[in-house]
Amino acid sequence: MAHLLGVTLTHHDEGKKGWYSPSLRTISTRRGMAVGDYKSTLAHEIGHAMYRDERTSNGHFDQRQETRADRFAAKLLISEAGLLHLAPWRGNDLRSLALDLEVTPKLLCTYLQQHPNLVKEYAA
Repeated sequence: MAHLLGVTLTHHDEGKKGWYSPSLRTISTRRGMAVGDYKSTLAHEIGHAMYRDERTSNGHFDQRQETRADRFAAKLLISEAGLLHLAPWRGNDLRSLALDLEVTPKLLCTYLQQHPNLVKEYAA
């Protein structure tokens, strides 16, 4: 997907989990992350690239970009079928469910917020 967007992928050793540079059209992810962290970070940064996000000096606008990138990543990585298949095995343990889905708990919560009817089905 990054290739289709004309974005180069690279890695770094320390610091933030990931970043996207609109001027370089580059996404970098930190080496050594767990699978769920890596996939969630990469999908989040691809979301920034997809929407051609750039940092602003407006904290409100920047936060909206972060939220949109999280929603993009959640939609990309989590399937309703996969969630409903695994959920009965995990009960209310969202951390374990996120681990099974290979995403971060934050991304799973983002997905569940976007699908309130699934939350009811998941809780049943």
